[in-house]
Amino acid sequence: MIKKLFIGSTNIDFLQVGKLFYRIFVVEAIIFISVAVLSLTGILNVNLSVDFTGGTTYQLETPYTTDDIDEVMESTILDVSRYQTFENSNSIIFRATENTQDKETEFLFYLANKFDLPDENIDFQRVGPTFGDEITSKGLQALIIFLTLVVLLISYRYEFKYSLIALIALTHDLLLVFSIYVLLGLEITPSTVIALLTILGYSLYDTVILFDKLNDSIKTSKFSYLSEDSLNKTFNEVLMRSLNTSITSAIPIASILFLGNYLGLSGTLSDFALPLFIGILSGTYSSIFVTVPFLSKIINK
Repeated sequence: MIKKLFIGSTNIDFLQVGKLFYRIFVVEAIIFISVAVLSLTGILNVNLSVDFTGGTTYQLETPYTTDDIDEVMESTILDVSRYQTFENSNSIIFRATENTQDKETEFLFYLANKFDLPDENIDFQRVGPTFGDEITSKGLQALIIFLTLVVLLISYRYEFKYSLIALIALTHDLLLVFSIYVLLGLEITPSTVIALLTILGYSLYDTVILFDKLNDSIKTSKFSYLSEDSLNKTFNEVLMRSLNTSITSAIPIASILFLGNYLGLSGTLSDFALPLFIGILSGTYSSIFVTVPFLSKIINK
């Protein structure tokens, strides 16, 4: 089986597999919709960064230890959401959610006392939600334009039904990443939003390759329409290609995550890499196991 997988000569009955994964998709859809509704109603908390909610940043230039950082992060004066360090530098930035001016000033004096610094040596700034709102607004505009072009181009190149299936796969990938972030309480930053848009391109690429191969299989088959034979032939041929693409794409992203989490390079890179890593895996899954159930339903229709 492994050898056949590597040379692309598997003989999996994807029509039967599609029935199983359609049930899985329905369960996923229920979970995704539930998370989205609970998030919109405020029952589930969406952990937005200070770029979206507004808050304060405190930048210090001083020697520090891991224990120092842990102590500041556990401070009860303000809700310190994250910190950022820099390689080969004593600079450190703490980001806290918005609070009263008295609390923000108290935290400033707390940092000055803890690190034995004059309070004027701490770069204190208030961050409004404007930047995050702008990123979200432009991201939504880009998303609408992107999805419109997807529908038009796939409908023109293949069939309108294919464009709807592609949209379902794309929506699956976005909602999967969003649901994981909400359920695990992971912080959503502007880099996360940018990564989500990047995921769309990757997921669509995989799906379009599959549609193209499927179109070629239909042209060379004895039928002039989508059949069980052409569907099974196509998916067996592209299965290993999709896995290879996913693995080679995921390895460098995993390296970035490793550097961010274990070598002290946390920050924007990790914020971008984590959703991208999840999205790459999800895109590979959806391009086959989300499209198969719906393609199997339009056979001969």
